[in-house]
Amino acid sequence: MMDLYFEIKYLELKWYNQDILTKVTESLVPLSVEYNEHLGIHQVETTIYPKVEGVKRGVLAVRFLNQTSDKPYVELPNGEKKYLSSIKDPETGLEWWFLKERWVEDLNHWSSIAPNIAGTVRLVLQGKICKVLINGSDFTLEQLERYLKVFKNDLWELILDESSVVQGKAKGGQIEGIGEEAIKCIESLVAHAHKVLINPKVELREIQSLKPRKEVRPVNRTFMEISTKANQKYLTSRATESSYNVPENRYVLFALERCYRIIKQIVILAGNKMERFKLQAEKLRAQHDALKDHSKVDRDLVVADLRRIGQRGKKEYWQSHIDTLVAHYKIPLSDEPLSEKLRIKIEGATHRGDGFFFQIWSNDRYKKPVDRYYVLALGGEFEGLLKVIETGMELEFDCEYHTNRHEKFVNLHFDDIHSVTFINSKKMEYAVTLYEKEIDIGIELSERNWIRKLTDKELREQEKEKSALRNRIAYYEYQQMLSIQVYEKSEPKLRVLKTIINQLKDMGVKPSSLFPNSMTFVQNPNYQAIHNNYKNLRKAMNLQDENLLISLEKIDEIGLVNMPLLYERWSLIQIIMVLKNVFRFVPQDDWKYSVINAIKSNSSDISIDLVNDNGKRNITLWYEKRLPNKKKPDFTLDLTWFEEDDLNNSRAHHKKFIMDSKFYDKATFVRDGGLIAKINELYEGKNYSEDGQNPVFLIHPCNNVIDKRVTAQDWGKYSYLGEVDYQGNGEYYAHDRGAIYLNPIDDRLYSDELQRLLGMFLQYKLDSDMHRYGSDKTLAVPMCIRCGSNNLVKIEKNTVWYDKDNVQRTKTQRSVWMTCSECEQMQVYNHCSSRNHQSRIIKNGLYWSYHSARAIEIFNIKCPECGSWGGW
Repeated sequence: MMDLYFEIKYLELKWYNQDILTKVTESLVPLSVEYNEHLGIHQVETTIYPKVEGVKRGVLAVRFLNQTSDKPYVELPNGEKKYLSSIKDPETGLEWWFLKERWVEDLNHWSSIAPNIAGTVRLVLQGKICKVLINGSDFTLEQLERYLKVFKNDLWELILDESSVVQGKAKGGQIEGIGEEAIKCIESLVAHAHKVLINPKVELREIQSLKPRKEVRPVNRTFMEISTKANQKYLTSRATESSYNVPENRYVLFALERCYRIIKQIVILAGNKMERFKLQAEKLRAQHDALKDHSKVDRDLVVADLRRIGQRGKKEYWQSHIDTLVAHYKIPLSDEPLSEKLRIKIEGATHRGDGFFFQIWSNDRYKKPVDRYYVLALGGEFEGLLKVIETGMELEFDCEYHTNRHEKFVNLHFDDIHSVTFINSKKMEYAVTLYEKEIDIGIELSERNWIRKLTDKELREQEKEKSALRNRIAYYEYQQMLSIQVYEKSEPKLRVLKTIINQLKDMGVKPSSLFPNSMTFVQNPNYQAIHNNYKNLRKAMNLQDENLLISLEKIDEIGLVNMPLLYERWSLIQIIMVLKNVFRFVPQDDWKYSVINAIKSNSSDISIDLVNDNGKRNITLWYEKRLPNKKKPDFTLDLTWFEEDDLNNSRAHHKKFIMDSKFYDKATFVRDGGLIAKINELYEGKNYSEDGQNPVFLIHPCNNVIDKRVTAQDWGKYSYLGEVDYQGNGEYYAHDRGAIYLNPIDDRLYSDELQRLLGMFLQYKLDSDMHRYGSDKTLAVPMCIRCGSNNLVKIEKNTVWYDKDNVQRTKTQRSVWMTCSECEQMQVYNHCSSRNHQSRIIKNGLYWSYHSARAIEIFNIKCPECGSWGGW
């Protein structure tokens, strides 16, 4: 890792003229610089806003942290050099370098190419290249200002919401607990402040003023005026005036201003939650009402599925599939053809899973001994074939082998293999038949304008979805009612308090945080009550620490600064809020200071511990943690979990989950090769996955980055969760990599995409490769993805079901059906029918399922490892 010898910041420069600099304002933190060891260069990313008009644009400037005599320059594509110019901060004396392009007379500043054109700038700093990637953003000024407002409000909500008035639980429609305490405190504060204003403490202070001659109380100046000016009607005299700017009133004003800021945030949060709960209830009601006895089928997705089935009906597809798996599992192949051509038909896997029963091709047909079985024994260097070969396949091996005869079977062992040739399989034959059926279904749907009537089974599943929706609608309506109560009780008091503060200022009172050593706060109950209510309000809102409150106030003053960096910090806030408010994790000691530190500073390796005892899961959330491979993703979730049956929590399991935020617009994604290219860059290029160990997901605010929708659920318009082979090439990511849409100004989804992603990690990815004996249920404690509850109840299921052709089928005994006792969300555990992996599949209803659903059958889920569904 190369030591950093420079920093890059945005500077706002004020010039007297084109030669004289009067003021330098630095951005809060420098841009993040990464060193690419493979290329041997430094890399920096920043963003411009072409749609933002009338905003002062800063210049991108470099400051060296060591002594240097080299003049930095920009290296142009044609090899020319543009040297940077040196400036010195008049106040700090620090030397900065920036590119002077053109003096703009009207704006009285130098334009600079670097921050105003999207693309790449190559800086040469002390002989080393620093590549600056300048991304574009399609946010308007209004959107950026709204985004900043959302960021500040969400930060206050996170800090205040530990047991806040906005979250106060209620019984009988009454706000109670800490919420009621805060409301009473606000009411008492305003009432006593009003009484102080009626009868404030006052001091008479001696002054000098002009008075009629007969009323004068002389001072030295009076005698001077008498001796120099005869017959004056008015002379300078002693006088007194009432002054309210006394220590007691100054402290009262300080306390009231502090309380005003806190109450203002309570009002804002109550108003925001009131609107949010209203939108949530309306959104769920729209989802509920949209569920009919029929569904609108997406034609493009049907065509895509049809194309996949068509490919599976071709030998070329299966041969390519086998070749890919052979390479993936590093099965050794001989360079030269070998002596034997072995053609076999796979009948099934052995009970121990270490080989396959097979028949051998002889005299134009498949045969096996009358009194024995053929067993293809796969071990050693050819063990990987267990993941390649499937039941029903017909294959030809160019190989050398030997056999061992036993009483009931003959074992065949490979000595060497040159090639594996696909001939046929039951899956390919079925795909051909299925393709013809799907063609007929597509024609029928086309004639019906792509409207499909739901089956009885689907209608029953839909009714369960409706039940959960009605439950949550009632929940959000109730929460909205609580927020309205808080708003209606606090908002009028805020207006009154603002008036009182303005009146005190009009009386000449200046605020002071110094608490006066005065008997007024003992003898006067109104002054005493203001002091006590100030302390009690801070205690009720968990803001007893002065430094925490001051830090929040400083953050509240920031303007439109480094928005990509702000997006990172806002994403951090959202992750904590979802873990805390939805999945019921409890942040541990001093977590608020860690959040503030992450937002205010440029520090890395910042950690926050969160615990969910009921779910038997503990998380350490890291911001910019450096991995063992020296890479530094934005967010790392280190999860420790215990099995449901581990009563003493003695067997800890560990899983790591990586997320990285990118404040990109579509043009930036296109420049970098598209969404999948960027995902693969993080997963493989930067190796955030640590050689495939960690799931890696990208977080972005771009709502149109998905060009080709591959998932039938609505979230497929915005996000890709690694649920299918995105490029249609048979490469399945099995939820190990992907990207989600998370936008601070999108009221439609809010944090649903993040909730689904984190729910997938906490519910599915933590033990997706572990299985209970005879059951598809997870080893971890079940967790509801909709509300975060661990109180799920098992449902007894029917043993048979009827498919779409009305053929009776037997249900697998391994599958488990459960329902959440709090929100009524259904949760079904099942597995893929493939004998190669039998991966667990979890259904969470229509909206919250992270596996892909079929376009034709919206309740039929695809396997994330192979794309199979119930029809295969």
